[in-house]
Amino acid sequence: MKNGNEKIHRLLDGDVQAAEKEAIIEQIQDDPVLRKEFDDLSSAVELLEREGRMKPPLAFTTSVMGKLPRPADPFPARLKRFLFGSRVLRWNMAAALAIVLLTVVATILMMKQLTHPDPASLSAAVQSGEQAAMVRLTFVAPDARNVSVAGNFNKWRTDSHVMTRENGTWTITLPLKPGMYTYMFIVDGQHWVTDPQAESYRDDGFGYQNSVMKVTI
Repeated sequence: MKNGNEKIHRLLDGDVQAAEKEAIIEQIQDDPVLRKEFDDLSSAVELLEREGRMKPPLAFTTSVMGKLPRPADPFPARLKRFLFGSRVLRWNMAAALAIVLLTVVATILMMKQLTHPDPASLSAAVQSGEQAAMVRLTFVAPDARNVSVAGNFNKWRTDSHVMTRENGTWTITLPLKPGMYTYMFIVDGQHWVTDPQAESYRDDGFGYQNSVMKVTI
């Protein structure tokens, strides 16, 4: 798995040759766990590119420069600073800097949560009674032995949402909160198929396309 993670990072960094890129894409496509990690990392990169760099607070540079070590002062100057210096003000500046940094981190995490809701939290929210829409997916595959659906709403698990067959048409109803979701059908446990009835599509980075649906109430 560690080797697979390194390959994912190299692929996202563009640090692979064409032949090796095809091999890595094939390996990730065949491994649901690696596929999920690649999808999450791709979403994170997309978020960073969309949001851009956050500007540091105006006092950030001054505070950081104030923390840099200064040349040692002569003993009389150090004694004077010890006796008459304002140590309380220095501690207050450190506390203010810590609060600013915590605020920046909390803002980034909140933005990520709002734009990319965690599937586990989403499932818990639905189970706890929060408002959700019942979304029905259908897929025509009369020759399939079994069909399931995987997406960012179930961490791309291929065995958690198995569809029911009705005269060659496979169906499933999902309780989902409002938002954008990507998904694909898995036929007979190995073939990943895009929903031909999807509202729109999004490239998955492997030469294929994920189905996209928008859930509203």
